Amino acid sequence: MKRKEVKRLLKDHPEFEAWLKEDQARVESVRSNPSAAEELFKKWNDRKKGKLDFDTISQKTKRASEMLNGVQSIMDMMADYTKKL
Repeated sequence: MKRKEVKRLLKDHPEFEAWLKEDQARVESVRSNPSAAEELFKKWNDRKKGKLDFDTISQKTKRASEMLNGVQSIMDMMADYTKKL
């Protein structure tokens, strides 16, 4: 990626520019190697998508609920067993 393209990318995506400025190492990386901006943009874009991925969140919630139900049933069985003793 050329310097001109990096400037255009930053102009088109001000949120990305703000994210870059949060970490001085990212800024130095882009200044020393403009082609690194493309990789950082992909990383930023993936992170941004991850925040609002409700399908993944609902799958994880469902899985956690199933695991908690399993633990609860085991605890109930243990409680019943200790009552019998």
